[in-house]
Amino acid sequence: MTSISIFSQNQSTEIDSTQTEASMPFRKGRWLTGLSGSIGSGSTVNKATDIKSISNNYNITISSGKFLIDRLNIGLNASLERNNIEEEGVEEITSELFFLGPKASYYLSKNKIGSVFFSLSPGYTRYRDKLGNLINNEYIESESTGSGFGLLAIFGFSYVILDRVTFDLGLNFNNYWLDVQQKQSNSEITDNITFDLSNISFSFGFKILIDSNPL
Repeated sequence: MTSISIFSQNQSTEIDSTQTEASMPFRKGRWLTGLSGSIGSGSTVNKATDIKSISNNYNITISSGKFLIDRLNIGLNASLERNNIEEEGVEEITSELFFLGPKASYYLSKNKIGSVFFSLSPGYTRYRDKLGNLINNEYIESESTGSGFGLLAIFGFSYVILDRVTFDLGLNFNNYWLDVQQKQSNSEITDNITFDLSNISFSFGFKILIDSNPL
């Protein structure tokens, strides 16, 4: 009787282990596709000049990839950022940045509820900005365009809903190395400029988990 009882316990353990592996959301062969982004707005007032500055920014990222092995997702990442800073009657800055590149994400946990994850994406970056400034009652506009290399890194948590949908919260670390050409409206001279651009932001979004052979 004792040997039968031990055998039954071992058999139950094996079944539970198999069920855990099968219910893990980030398993080999599945696709993960979705949309995430961030948005922010703020204002400041210079007490000395009584000039108000308003800033707005947003980011939209589309990504898709396949789990080549359990918890390791390889795919493609596309991102668009836009920033606008306006100082009443004095200055206005608008910048746009487009990024496209491969990405790799790794999920630390096998838990069906969700997991902490890391994501890294190197790729091509296209940049444009426009600066308008009032100097000696003359409005001068400066425009910069160019491209370069970008590196996006994310540390976050992915919460799984019914094994099909994930809600992601992430902390983003972005860095871009850019070569741009700058030209002013009151001059025909074009300047070549190299600079680094980096930012840190929080992001959120939803993604869909799709089986290779869905029912």
